[in-house]
Amino acid sequence: MKRPLLFVIMPFGVRTLTDGTEHDFDAFYTRVLRPAAEAEGFRVLRIDEIVEAGTITNQAIKQIYAADIVLADVSAPNSNVYYELGVRQAISPGATILVAEKQTPLPFDIASQRILLYDRDFDNDQTFERRFRSALTVTNGPVRNPVQDALHELGVAPDPQHDQAAFEREFASKIVRAKRDEQLVAVWHWAKQFRNLPVSGLLALSNELARVEDYGTAATVLEAAYPAADEDYEVHRQRGFYLRKFQDFEGGLRELNRALELNPHDPQTLGMLGGTVKRLSRYSEALDYYERAMRLAPKSLYLRVAHAGMVILADPDHPERGRDLYRRLRSDIEETEYLVGDYWADLVSAEANLVLGDFERARSRAEDAVRNGARPADAQSAAEQIRMLGQAGIYPDEAEALSDWLVRASRNEGRGGAPLNRPTEQQHLIFHISDVHFGTSGPGGRQMHRYLDDENSRRLSLELRDEFMWALTHEGCDPANATIVLSGDLVYTGKAEEFSLVRTFLEELCGGLGMSHDQVVIVPGNHDIDWDVARTSPQKRFDNYLTFVHDFYGEELFYKVFPLVTWDFHVGHDRPEPSEIVSVQQRGPITFVGLNSCVFEDHQHHYGFIGLKQLRRVSELLDDVDDESIRTAVMHHHLLPYPEPLTPTRRAEDVLLDMSTVRDAGIVEQRLSRLGFSLVLHGHKHKPQLRETSVRQRPEGSAFAGRSLIVSGCGSTGVAEQELEHNQSNHFAIIKLLRDRRERGADFLRVEWREMAVQLGAEWVSGGRWVVKG
Repeated sequence: MKRPLLFVIMPFGVRTLTDGTEHDFDAFYTRVLRPAAEAEGFRVLRIDEIVEAGTITNQAIKQIYAADIVLADVSAPNSNVYYELGVRQAISPGATILVAEKQTPLPFDIASQRILLYDRDFDNDQTFERRFRSALTVTNGPVRNPVQDALHELGVAPDPQHDQAAFEREFASKIVRAKRDEQLVAVWHWAKQFRNLPVSGLLALSNELARVEDYGTAATVLEAAYPAADEDYEVHRQRGFYLRKFQDFEGGLRELNRALELNPHDPQTLGMLGGTVKRLSRYSEALDYYERAMRLAPKSLYLRVAHAGMVILADPDHPERGRDLYRRLRSDIEETEYLVGDYWADLVSAEANLVLGDFERARSRAEDAVRNGARPADAQSAAEQIRMLGQAGIYPDEAEALSDWLVRASRNEGRGGAPLNRPTEQQHLIFHISDVHFGTSGPGGRQMHRYLDDENSRRLSLELRDEFMWALTHEGCDPANATIVLSGDLVYTGKAEEFSLVRTFLEELCGGLGMSHDQVVIVPGNHDIDWDVARTSPQKRFDNYLTFVHDFYGEELFYKVFPLVTWDFHVGHDRPEPSEIVSVQQRGPITFVGLNSCVFEDHQHHYGFIGLKQLRRVSELLDDVDDESIRTAVMHHHLLPYPEPLTPTRRAEDVLLDMSTVRDAGIVEQRLSRLGFSLVLHGHKHKPQLRETSVRQRPEGSAFAGRSLIVSGCGSTGVAEQELEHNQSNHFAIIKLLRDRRERGADFLRVEWREMAVQLGAEWVSGGRWVVKG
């Protein structure tokens, strides 16, 4: 890592002071300033020592902006010094040290600032040297100066100490605008002057620096996340990866091992550990890491190719097992339609074809990878393993040639030029589960729920209890500040006996966590409708669902949660309309509104629909709800279609419609946005999705600009394997509220996916984590 920089602005050579005496500024610089600063660990630079090409003014401003500390000697009335000092204090909140000879008359504009005075006999002025070295060691972080104070008052220079949301927006916008290496480094030089930098911003900046292969600065950026991120495994994992790429293998191992300690079942961390020890030629250890990771994520292309290569590297005299793994990889990639255009699949296929001796196909797939946007870091990772395989005897000449070409081509194509957040009033976690599907199907009574108590499994309430308790403990969140959202398809056939299983599940889960029933939000799904009853008495098709939620909540709470339902469960008067089955629950800073997307669900009609009647009723219910609360809609059917490929049997001219989306999704999206909703939670599709969406209308003008709906779709938490698509896992989401109101451009919430593969013995692992801005 680079040492901090002290940039010195001062006159050059011997100059006449205001009292007519001469002063040797070069001697003062070389005999006092530079030696003292270097002794404190600084790199020291003056503009006349810069040897790179470019104009002097441009070079000076770059250093003035980027330097950790700027020192200005104001002993002589030099216009260049005063100009550069003004530039520093205007464009950077970084530290500035002013020094002057003791007899200097100081101008009014700087007289109020702290100035270190030195004797004319500077070689023997030990007091000044001591004070100067002390200033270098204690000057850390933003330092007040008149220019920055004025800019703060005007609101054009945000500071995380005073307005963290504004600072986060400024930080994020600077990262987005920076495209080249030096621009990203300049963003870092600006940001590092502040304390309490947002972790999400540091992760974003480090990722961009890694994109341009500045791994050293990327690792330095993430170091600034500590101590706030000491317990954040993602920060440790990414920093470990950057240190590894920076060739600091021991530092990388320390960080990665800490990440694994925090999240022991993270396949990505295990893969990074394998890659690190592989580069230290500890092949048996690397193979062990990859095999552990493969047990957790057996379908990951990254892990499969790393594992296949390591099988060969660990025993190069017997490469056949590894070649067989490569053969299966190549076959799976070529037979999977959705991997067309995926540059990582192209890289894996290139490596596989090289190992299998098809050099022409290997080069062709490498070209595809570059054409499809392979990042230099990913291409270099593939090239490293190809080179290692060549060194182990796998077609050495061809491997070296392909490796070199891949690195050069990807670089030419790919390179262009305190706490995590402001503390919320009430920290809140949402555990989003969906499609648990208790019940059976078919004449034989095939179980549609996965988690049964037997020798190889345990019931879902115990699985989720342990997962949720770990999250609560890890986040330091009281169970009272958590909500469980169950977005439909609790059962499979809508029968009363199935709902009794759901009630037992929820009571066990809540009891194990110390949570009350009012901390659970429940909406109906299409499988929660009794289709058999719907054939003869359509108005009774919701009876079993409503009886279940009534019994679970209890009479008093039920009518509070469902304010539009007046049905007396003890007598047989009129049932509620489907559009009246709307729930409203205030949980801390969040208002949960449960929508019924099964308005037309019966034995013949299977599609999602909300309807304007229901939306109008929601609008009326929200009249009594705090406008400042974070409004969250919960429904079963998905609002927006999922990205899915055409199947091989479908012709291009055939109509492709996802018939299970909410049919009136456009109007629902528009109305929810108008009603001030920020978040939509849904299930139904048995696979997760996270996206943002908004509908703009001309009359709305700019009032709604930036107010998008964050749509988080949960996969199936409990369905059996036969109801999951190929390569899909059981899934739930943990959503952490990062602030108690939505502020544009600032960190708003964090979504983490937790997944369990269908393989026997699989465990819950993190499938991804995203911070979403307001």
